[in-house]
Amino acid sequence: MKKQYNVVVTERKSVARSKRLRESGQSSSGTVISVLGGGGSTGVTGSAVLETNITSNAAKTGHIETGQRLPMGMTFTQFVKTLLFKPVPATFEGQSSTGNKVEYGTTKGQLTYTATRNGNGAMIKAFFENDEKKPLEFSAEANGVQTAVRKLTGNYTQTETYQATVVYAASDDESIPETTLKNSLTVDVYRKWFAGVVSAIPTTSEQVRALKYSGLYTGAGNYSFEATDWKLLAICFPEGANLSRIKIEGYIADLIPGDGTLKAADPVMVKGANGSTAKKYNVWYIKSAIVNDVTNNGTITIS
Repeated sequence: MKKQYNVVVTERKSVARSKRLRESGQSSSGTVISVLGGGGSTGVTGSAVLETNITSNAAKTGHIETGQRLPMGMTFTQFVKTLLFKPVPATFEGQSSTGNKVEYGTTKGQLTYTATRNGNGAMIKAFFENDEKKPLEFSAEANGVQTAVRKLTGNYTQTETYQATVVYAASDDESIPETTLKNSLTVDVYRKWFAGVVSAIPTTSEQVRALKYSGLYTGAGNYSFEATDWKLLAICFPEGANLSRIKIEGYIADLIPGDGTLKAADPVMVKGANGSTAKKYNVWYIKSAIVNDVTNNGTITIS
């Protein structure tokens, strides 16, 4: 008696055959076939999904970590994506047009934000100062990137911090959940220091601010300047700065306040940027007996 077999085609996906297969007349069709005999399956069966949960006990392989669980029902495509592709969530950055450190009285500029969607869904919310009633208006998306500009008004008279928030939807395959990103920008405010060659000790705000070398006074540390063809140098720092020494290249010893060479002059009220509120400055000077016709590098140490 002939044995009867039932052939059941459960899935068929046609793909292009290779040259070798075409020449041999073979098919590369992705067909899963179950061959059933009288006593059960007598052939090989296949499945396009994991039939059980699998927990990796191998060393990290691709992006699959040791101990990572691959769930039952995961498709072959999902498996390959898990192995070879790490989902990249959205990013959110901001910067200030004035930088993060400014002189007292500086005009406020604008904050520019850049949001990049990457693997997330679309942006669904954007606001500033942790208040959804203050929307942050972003441009249309271009290649996954959106930008927003927040214009500020007034002048800096104290340190200020700005908050911004964007919310992105989850990715289509939910490999990346809904994502909330926050950006915090702080602008610190400082007075300036001034130093340079003079013909007379400065006594006004304008004369102090006209000195060639200046920078933000941020506290204890070293501050550098140069002096060329000089006989009189002036150094001006906000009241409270403790000038401990000045080192001038070519001098045998450092200069210390009260040593007879580095002397204190009368304080001067010096305005901030844009004619803003003045603050008392201490003024020191160094007077040479002759004109120094070389360039000397100077280092001011504030302790």
